[in-house]
Amino acid sequence: MKESQTRSILAIVTLDEKIIVDAGIPTFLTKNKREQEQISSELGRVLGGNVYGLANGVIIITQE
Repeated sequence: MKESQTRSILAIVTLDEKIIVDAGIPTFLTKNKREQEQISSELGRVLGGNVYGLANGVIIITQE
């Protein structure tokens, strides 16, 4: 049987302040798409994580 791997979400980067919830995950609110992509890329590099864009426009950084 194959073991399932779970990944922790290290950070969330969003344009929509309604998405922000108090869940203990650092959440960054950005002004525009360009800033969102830049911050996500930098966080991914610094945290050593994987960056994923979701269908609702939110970007998450997960543990590698």
